[in-house]
Amino acid sequence: MARCGYSASDTLLNAGGELEDATLLDFWQWAYADLCDDENKGIFAEWLVARLIGITKTRRIGWANSDLITPDGVRIEIKSSSYWQSWKLIDEFGVTRQQPLYPVSNETRIAFAGLKARDAVAVPDPSIPPEFKSHVYIFAFQREAEVERWNALDLSQWEFYVLPANRIRELGWKSVSLKSLRVEHPPLSASDLRPAALRVIDDVKREMGIPAHPSEARV
Repeated sequence: MARCGYSASDTLLNAGGELEDATLLDFWQWAYADLCDDENKGIFAEWLVARLIGITKTRRIGWANSDLITPDGVRIEIKSSSYWQSWKLIDEFGVTRQQPLYPVSNETRIAFAGLKARDAVAVPDPSIPPEFKSHVYIFAFQREAEVERWNALDLSQWEFYVLPANRIRELGWKSVSLKSLRVEHPPLSASDLRPAALRVIDDVKREMGIPAHPSEARV
């Protein structure tokens, strides 16, 4: 069986010389340290939301139909966006530009796409149209507009929105702009996200006929 899980301290096998002490942490820092990169930002947002709402997950499954799945089977999708992206701030050699390549993103143009998708874990069937694959959608927006202050690790710079898939269906959204989200749902701070998300998850559980057990973890 192929080994798919590793720890930060694991080293390269059958390596010598300069590679002898290279660890998986070295790779992670090389590949994922830039949290302003669009791909990394999305993965970070998935991890951040999972931690904020209390879902324990040992690893990310990038091809899963949902980003998070509660023990009761409630599926959660996380969508993220930001005013800034790395390609505006650094060149292809990783050197910071003296001035951003483009100005800060216009708030009216920020949107979250791909709310519907086809089944990713089954054999593809093009005759089946894209659908909402999760029960709950959480939108994470890094709202810092001043490039000098932008910091993905600063939770005060994030705002969140939680909507059940049924509400998104009612609104007819295949994608949604930040402006529309703010009209539909007041922004949540990092500390507000957990209780708001748990309320929506509990509503979904009731719709699914899953009984609530006060003594167990709510997610």
